Amino acid sequence: MKKYNLFVACLFCLAAILPLSAATYDNNEFQRKSRAYSDLAAKAYDEGDYDASVNYAAEAEKNADLSRAFIEKAIARSDAETTLLKAHTRLTWATEKKAEKNFPSAFQTATQAVQSGDALFASEDFAGAKAQGELALNALADVREVFPLPSRYRVGVWHSTRDCFWNIAKNPAIYGDPFMWKKLYDANRKALKNPSNPDLLTPGMMLSVPSIAGELRDGEYDPSTKYEPFKKAQKK
Repeated sequence: MKKYNLFVACLFCLAAILPLSAATYDNNEFQRKSRAYSDLAAKAYDEGDYDASVNYAAEAEKNADLSRAFIEKAIARSDAETTLLKAHTRLTWATEKKAEKNFPSAFQTATQAVQSGDALFASEDFAGAKAQGELALNALADVREVFPLPSRYRVGVWHSTRDCFWNIAKNPAIYGDPFMWKKLYDANRKALKNPSNPDLLTPGMMLSVPSIAGELRDGEYDPSTKYEPFKKAQKK
């Protein structure tokens, strides 16, 4: 019975080692010790020194457990490091695309998550660090490059552009709604030759297009630029 129990103990140790053999971090100090003790246990068993074999088998099992813990920690560290690197890269990209202005909530969430993830990684809380990295990536998932909507509009010749406050306001890059014409009129009333008549627009005059919903506006309207429609550009 003693020999049977010893044989089972040796098999148990080997079974604990084998599943780890394919792991990236398999060849570590504890794994090497576990294999060495397993060899000693088998040799002592063959020589009939059962007490020594049992002791060696116990050491092999202990080091196999330490190896497993080492590998799990190394994998967790690698996963967290990879996720945080992706989060840092995405946050850098978002910063370059002015996400702080265009997507303030997502940018703030991601920034705080990356900072928290770095701190958790430094304290070796790799699961927490990875979770914060994923939070940052999720927060920035919908961030995209946004071209500012025009803040100025140069009035064209009527017969070719049909520019009037109504039609200009209808332009998707302006307000996408002709009924918003009065916003334009009120912002430019003083610049008109006849401030009381909104129908008298002079070709070539520059109209100011005010931001009315927190949307980012800058520069003169360029018909060749593909602007994001005003309704999508509004900050929520």
